[in-house]
Order: sequence, then structure tokens, then C-alpha cells
Amino acid sequence: MNRYKAFDLLKPASVAVAREGDVRSVKGLREAVRQVVEGEREEEGADGWTSCINDLKEYLVFPLLLHLKSGKNMTWSLQEEIVECLRDVLRFSIIEEFQFFQELFTQMFIILTDRGNPQKVRNVSEDCKQAALATVSIIVDNTSNDVKDRIYGDVFRPQLGHAVFICLKLAQEEKNRSLRIEAIETLSALGQKKNFEMFLKDQQMAISQTFSNFLPGIVMALAKIATGDEKQGHKLTVVAITTWIHFVTVVMRDSFLEEQSSSFGDNKTVTELKSRLFGEGKKSKKKETERKKNSKFDLPEPDEETNSHKLPNIEISNDWIQGTADKLMILVQSMAKLVTHPHWKVRLSLVDWAQQIICKCSRSLEGSLVMAIEVIVTLRSDDEVEVGSAAQEALVTITQVLHIGKNQLQGKQQGLMELLEEKVYTLSSQLPTIFRQEDDVKSLTSLRQLLGCLEVLGERLNHLVMWPIHSQRLFRALTSMLTLDTREADLLLEKTNTHDPFEVLSLKPTLGQSFRYFTDRRIFETLTSTCRLIGCHSDVKAVTDLCLDLLQETTQHQKEVLLLLALIIQGRDRRKWKEKDKQIVQPEENENVVQSVIDLIVCQEIFDAALYVHSQGNDEDTIKDFLVPVNTHRNISVDLVKNNVVLVANALNLISACAHMVGPDFVMFLSKVLCPVMEKAGESNVLVGHTACNTLKEIAKACEFGSISELIEKCVPHFWYPLSMRLKRLPQYPSAPLVLQVCLEYANVDVMAFTEELVEDVLLSCDMHHSTQALPLLKVLLVYVMAVKKYEAKQHVVDEKEKQEDHSGSAEKMDVQQEFPESSDKKGEVANFLLNYHRTKMKVQEGLEADSDEVMQEDVGETFKKLGHQEEQMEDDHTVNDEKKKIPRYIELVVRIMETCSYMLYTKDRQIKLLILEISRVGSEALTHWEDERLPVLHKLWKPLVLRLKDSDFVVLMRAFLVLSTMMITSSEFLQKRTIKEVFPPLYSFLNNQSKFSHGKSRRSGYYMTMAYKAQYAILDRLGMFVNTLNLRVFNISELLNVMVIYLETKQPPELTGLSLEIVKQIANKHPNKVWLLLAYQQPPMRIIPPVPSLPSVKISGSASSTLITDATNLYKQLS
Repeated sequence: MNRYKAFDLLKPASVAVAREGDVRSVKGLREAVRQVVEGEREEEGADGWTSCINDLKEYLVFPLLLHLKSGKNMTWSLQEEIVECLRDVLRFSIIEEFQFFQELFTQMFIILTDRGNPQKVRNVSEDCKQAALATVSIIVDNTSNDVKDRIYGDVFRPQLGHAVFICLKLAQEEKNRSLRIEAIETLSALGQKKNFEMFLKDQQMAISQTFSNFLPGIVMALAKIATGDEKQGHKLTVVAITTWIHFVTVVMRDSFLEEQSSSFGDNKTVTELKSRLFGEGKKSKKKETERKKNSKFDLPEPDEETNSHKLPNIEISNDWIQGTADKLMILVQSMAKLVTHPHWKVRLSLVDWAQQIICKCSRSLEGSLVMAIEVIVTLRSDDEVEVGSAAQEALVTITQVLHIGKNQLQGKQQGLMELLEEKVYTLSSQLPTIFRQEDDVKSLTSLRQLLGCLEVLGERLNHLVMWPIHSQRLFRALTSMLTLDTREADLLLEKTNTHDPFEVLSLKPTLGQSFRYFTDRRIFETLTSTCRLIGCHSDVKAVTDLCLDLLQETTQHQKEVLLLLALIIQGRDRRKWKEKDKQIVQPEENENVVQSVIDLIVCQEIFDAALYVHSQGNDEDTIKDFLVPVNTHRNISVDLVKNNVVLVANALNLISACAHMVGPDFVMFLSKVLCPVMEKAGESNVLVGHTACNTLKEIAKACEFGSISELIEKCVPHFWYPLSMRLKRLPQYPSAPLVLQVCLEYANVDVMAFTEELVEDVLLSCDMHHSTQALPLLKVLLVYVMAVKKYEAKQHVVDEKEKQEDHSGSAEKMDVQQEFPESSDKKGEVANFLLNYHRTKMKVQEGLEADSDEVMQEDVGETFKKLGHQEEQMEDDHTVNDEKKKIPRYIELVVRIMETCSYMLYTKDRQIKLLILEISRVGSEALTHWEDERLPVLHKLWKPLVLRLKDSDFVVLMRAFLVLSTMMITSSEFLQKRTIKEVFPPLYSFLNNQSKFSHGKSRRSGYYMTMAYKAQYAILDRLGMFVNTLNLRVFNISELLNVMVIYLETKQPPELTGLSLEIVKQIANKHPNKVWLLLAYQQPPMRIIPPVPSLPSVKISGSASSTLITDATNLYKQLS
């Protein structure tokens, strides 16, 4: 589109604006401008400014400015429309005349400025303000270089200063967020933020010189906005940060200040000495005057010179630079706190903010350098990936900039490593106080600063650790931060005596790792990374010695020191090393470290710490005192026990870390470590036992064993004999059963020979110490019986498969014989071979006839028949021998264990009784397939077991009934009469008595939590199995139904009534008449009329007060 066509299209709209000057005409002009722009783009493919609009810009702008200047009939909507129309026109124009730019610039700020008070913003609509600011940004960006030279000259500086003031005013005081952002973006446009790097050096100097006059107001206002309330939104904060750093780098960049001051970087004494000796101050002032005279930026036209008020330039001297740097350091410190801002884009902008301070102002803002480095190293560990990667790239860049020696750059700049070492020392002093007094956000930020500094130091960490002051301060700070909170009640959680050792416990992941000064798990992860970094890059021997010294110095923080040392040693994990690192590290060094750690942990009082609270009592040794045989302490506080539990758990984790550090060479330490760890794995405390099991797994992995079973299998020959001797001297070695218990839990069949002899030693000790130390011994026997039960179940499955395969193979042979009956008379391959051989031999030697061949064939056939009969007889003999096979030794041990339990059931100790009952139950299941051995043992167990059904302790009663149920499942016919005669009466008595207490109880009463209710529920739940298994007579059924009817009342607990109803239904399947009659007596009185008149009627005197549940009444109707 040529300019004539465009003019024809724009002229009517422009004339309409000049004549009418209303909103409609201005909108018409905007529409015409849009059509011209689109038409020219379609023809020429241009996407920037258009030549037509640029050529006609003054023609289009004149009527609009005319209306703005007149101000007649000017409404907010009209003013806003005019400004937006100006913005549309100027967006596609280039301003090449300074007068035209000045007129537009001035008019825009007249709209924004109060006419009565220039220091206030005019009361116009927010949309109009935003459009005016956008127009200012456009005209500043779309001016030619000549105009820009005039903008940043001395003459235009008052107007520019006023514009900066109004923009800052709007950014600070307005409430509209988008308007505030637009004001800051207009300010950045005035500072040529987008195009600053594209200017020539002289132009950059002019811009820097101009804005050095406005720098204090700009940076203070923007810093206030950036550090404002988080509710203002992240976009405003980001644009404030980016604009702030732009103006700071424009004015305070090292390249600009070097040109302004020849003594830049020197202190005051050096400057005065140079001026006296060489007169450099006068020469520099003279050069400055000549530069200003020769500069075209400061030569206004004569009429402008006389009509404008010039503002004096600030003299940039060393004093001004130092003073400005000191004030900026305060603002940098306040803005550096934005590293904790919740929005990731703010933190991302802060990375560039810090990088520009370091890279462009490293000499002028030397005091702010450390804070900028802190920002980058802190954000290097940011949760947001984009922020962390940007900080990492910035760190690489600044390392190249600042990795210089102290003798360079006039000896003023310290190297980055020295700065970071000082920062590590400072943070080590501050972090304990921050953790105690500040929140988790502040603590995490400070800790990430420490981690970032240590990551940058890298290999120099070894140098840092060698300094006693630095290393002690750092490790004491880490110990203080890792202070553990031992107030959790779950730390005292214990496994029951009858707990299945093969069951995997569900443990809370954070048990034993609750910290006093923080709750955020990210803090612990950062602490873990910090400690592993120290272990990876420092001398592990020096670090270990320092930690062991701390461990011996104090008893209050022993658990924290052990945790710290474990995390540090994890940084030396061989699995994470590269091949070159494995070659560099000497194994002897790590072995010495592990040796010192194990000697301190195992051989001293850490593993002997009390893990249970003992009540105060007499000095007699009771069975309860040996609940955990490793403890001999008395009257220990709960807090101390909790502390000891965490202490032992951390010590076990430290052993795991040592194992992975040494790798397969850890085998040499198994003789010292394995038995103590196995003792802890057998502890009743859940945390200690679980941690010890994990330690065994980690040791097996480190030593390249497939599992704990393989580890124990390889090491059993080493500790079998000492363990056997200790079991025979149990009072001197009370913890010996725990080792055997763990060995049985994880042992395979391959070590059965070792464990059987040790179990015999346990049985012998149990006979000798049945009244003092029975509990730990019985735990070992329970584990052994459970292991035999599992092995027997697997073996039975294997035998069944073999039988099925044999049966299928014999069936296939029978099918083949039926399919080919003729082949059954034929002889085998060997017989045919001998027959042919004999025939051939006879023909050659004697020339016999065919008759003799037939005779010989019959003889050979008879011979093979005799051989077949002999083989059948041998097979029958083998079958007889298999039937009389020997009993395995482990079955004999189970029988002996149950016999021992038969006479120990008379004890009064509740825990021992429960443990013996559990052994009896599991043992009867283990002997399921060994009837000849099982029945005599059950006969011996019967009498004490029945007595336990009359026990006043409901827990013992329930467990005894459970054992009887198991015995009935395995040997129902053998125990049928005994069960009906001796078991049912005490059960009926118990249910009759307890039904009175359960009558009328609801859930709110708390009765459901009592052991009495649980005992009733367990018995009723199992009675159904007895009904199906036993052949009950009518008399026995009557007694049982009389008890069940009591629980069918509506006032009994619903759970008990449901179980009773199921039992009644099972009886009704075999004896419906008996059930009907019993239920009929619970109905109101009635008379039954027979169907035959000759028979007399029958009267049933029922119970009018009895209230059966609905299901029982329905059952009665069904049976009727």
C-alpha cells in the first residue's frame, strides 16, 4: 500500500477527529490506522513499523495533541481513547526530531502529573495512566540515535528526572497491579534496559552519567517494592528486581567507574598521595572538562541553553563510589532475603540479579559480593529444577570471574575460595542460633547457603577440615542442628513374646529421626547432603577422629554425633565411587577408620545401654527381670531409655555405613560385629530390632552375600562353638539366646545341623534355669518350632508333587500296555542281543539247525523271567524299609520341646504361660504329618492345657482354647471324647457367667474393649468348628443349645448374637427338631393340636418375657 492510498484512507478519519474530537471519531481513526497497517503487511510482509504510518505520523498526531492541549470537553474516556490512538500510531513510527519527541513526552506526563502540585499524580482513570505510560515506553524505544543522544544530555535531564519521579510514584502508591508493573517497565525503558548493550561506548557512558543523578531514588523505591508484601504478586516483584539490577549495573559497573575515576579502587590515603606526588587529581579533572567540551551529548542549541534549567551533574569520585556502595550494600542485604520467596520465578530472577552484581560490579560493590554469592549457592539447591540449573550455570560463570589470587587486581580482591571459607565459618557460628530461634524456612535457607559454599569448595574441604578452629566449629554446629527429639512414645514400642519372628513389621519411617529444632524433612535431606559432601571431599581419618573425640567428650549428644558420623561415612560409599576414585583411595585407611569406630561402639558402653525401664523392687532375680537379658540396670528413667534406644539405633546405622565404605573387606570385622548386631536384632524393642535387621542386610550386601541367610551360613562355624559354651553358662552370658534366636529366624536348612545341637543346649539350660531365665530360652524354642513348621509345610508340598508325578507316570505306563498288549510278551533289548549273539555263535561253530535255536530261546526267556521275579522281591523289600523310615532329628527336638512345655505349663507367670501355649500350638501344627510322635505328646499336654481353661486370666484362657482348637484340627478322633467330657463343661460355665455381664452392654459402655468380651467372642467363633468336627450326642447338643440361647437375646452385643446364631444354624442342619423345640420354649406359651383327633394336644409352657432377635425368630418359623 503506497502512501497516497493510505492518505486517502486516513484523511477522513483525521479530519473527523479535528472537527468533532469525540470518542467515536478517535475510534474511527484507530480503525483506519489498523486497516493501513494490515494492508501494508499483506502487501510487503512487514511486521515492524510501516512506512505509510511513519510518513504520516505528524499529520495523524497533530489533531490528537491539539485536543489534549486544549482540554475542552475532555472526559476520561476521550482522553484514554486519544492516548491509545497515539500509542497505535507511534508504535509503527520512528521519531527523528527531538522537538517532536519532547512535545509528545511532555504531553504524556502532563496527563500523569497534577497541575496544581507537580509532585503528585493526576487524578485520572487507571486505564488512561497505563496507556500514557505505554506510550512513553514506545516513543523512547522508537526514537533515532540522534534523539536519544539529546534525551540523555544535560538539557533534557530535568524532564527526565520528573518522568523518573512520576514512574516511581505510580509504582509505589497505585493499587492496580498491572499499572504498577507498567510504571516500572516505563522506567526501565527510560533506562534503555532492552537496548543498552547495543549502544556505543559513548552512548552508554552518557546514560550512566545521567542516571547516576537519579540512582539513589530509583534503587530505594524499587527495593521497597521488591521486598514488599508477597500478596502483591510475583510479576511485580520480578520486574522490580530486574529493573533495580539494571540501573545499578548501568551506574556502578566497573568499566564505567574506571573511566570516571582514574583512582578507582584505591583507598583515600593512596589517592591523596598520588595527587600530591603526581597531580593525578588535577589531570583527571582537566581531562574530564575536555571530554565534556568535545562531547556532542552536552551541546544543546542556543535557544535551548537559554530557556532550560540545567541540573548539575554529580561528580563521580572515590568518596561518592564508596558512599554509594555502602548504601547499596544495605539494599542488597534486604533483597537477598528474597531467596525464600515462595514463587520460583522470583528466585530465578534473583539468580540473574546476583550474577550481574558479581560479574559487572565486583570492584565497586565489593562489600555486597559475599551476599550475592550466598544467593547463588543457596539457590543452587533449590527445589525447582529450573532455578537450580540457572544457579549452577551462574556459579560456573562467577567462578571464572572471581577465581583469582589475592595478588591480582591491585591486591584488593580476595579469591572466591577464601570468601567461601570465611562464609562457612560465619554460617557455622550462626546456624545453631538460627535453628533454635527461627522457623524452618529461614533454617533451610541458611543451611542451603552452607551446602552451596561447601559444594563450591569441593576438594578444598580437606584443607578446611585441617584447621582445628574451622572444623570444630563446623562439626559442633552440625551436631547441634541434628539434635534429636526423643519424646515419641513409640520409641518404647515392643514386640510381644508370642510375636511371629518371620512377620515383617510395619514401622513408621521417621521413628527415631524426629528432630527438636525442625520438622521439615527437606532440612534433614539438606543436612544429609552436607555431611555426605564432607565425607566425600575430606580426609575421612581426620573427620572420624574429630567425631570420636566429640563422642567421648559429651554424653548428652552421643546419638547426634553417631548420626553425624554415619552420614559423613555414607559419602565414602564404595558403590558411588568411580573407578579412578577406587584406585586413589587406599583401603588400609578405611579399614583403620572402621576398626576405630567398631572398637568404640561395640567394646564400650554404647551397645550395653539399657533399653527398658525396670520398676523398683527387691534384689531377687525374678523372671520378669530377664525379659531382656542384656539389661542389668535398675530404676532407669523413661527419658534415658528413649535416649538409649535412639543411641543404639544410630550406632547400628553407623555400622551399616562402615560396611559399605569398606565393601567386601568388611568380612575381617564380622568376628567382632556379627554377634552384637544379632543380639540387637533379637531385642524386643521394635526400633532397635528393626534397625539391627536392616544392618544385617546391609552387611550382607557389602560383603557380597546374597542374603542374611547366606551370611549366617558362612559365619556359623565361627561362632557356633563359643555360642554353645555360652548357652551352657547362661548366668554369665544372658544374651546368648538372642543370637541363636536370630540365627534360627534367618537360617536355611543347610545350617540345621549346627542349630539342632544349639537347641539341645537351650533345652538343657531350660531344665536347669526354668525358674529364673526361662523367658529368653522359650523365645528361642518358639522360633525353632516355627522354623520346623515352615520347613515341614514346604517338604509336604514337595512330597505331594512327587506322588502326583509317580501316579501320573504309572498311569501312562498302564495306558501304553493297554494300547500295545503284544509287546508285553517280548523280551528286553539285552535279552534279544544275547539271543542273537547265541544264535550266531552256534551256527558258526556247530552248524545247528533251527530246532536248537527255539530251545535256546525258551531257556533264555525262562532265565529273564527269574531275574524279573528277583527284582520285584527287591522292590518290595525297599518299600518295607521306606515305611519304617527314621524320624528326623528336628522332629525329635520338637517332641522334646513340647514335652518340656507340658510340665512348665504349671507355672504362675503369665508371660511364660502364654509363650508355652504358643509353642504348643505351633508344635502341634509342625507334627501334623507325624501322627505316631504327635499323639503321645498331645496326651502329655492335655491335662495342664485343660487346667488353663479354668484360668482366671482371660488372655491365658483364650490362648489355651486356641491351642485346643489347633489340636482338634490335627487329631480330632483321638481327642473327641476328652473334648466333650473335659473341655465343654468349663467353656459352658464361662459363657454362662459372662453372659450376665455382657447383657445390656452397648459400645458406649466400653465393654467391647475388655478382655472378657474378647474371650467370649473368641470362644463363640471357634465353637462352630467343634460342632462340625465332633459327633455330638443329643445330650451334648442340648447343653450347647441352652448356652447359645442366652446369647440370642436382643440385649446381648450384636457380634456375640451373630456368632451364636451361626452355631445354632449349624446344629439345625443335623438336628432340626431339637433346635425347634428349644426355640419354641423361648416363645409365648402355646398349645399344639395334632393333625389326628385321636392324639391329645401338647402344651408348651414358653417364656413370655424372653425376647429373641429377629433372625432367631425367623429360624424358628422356618423350622416350624
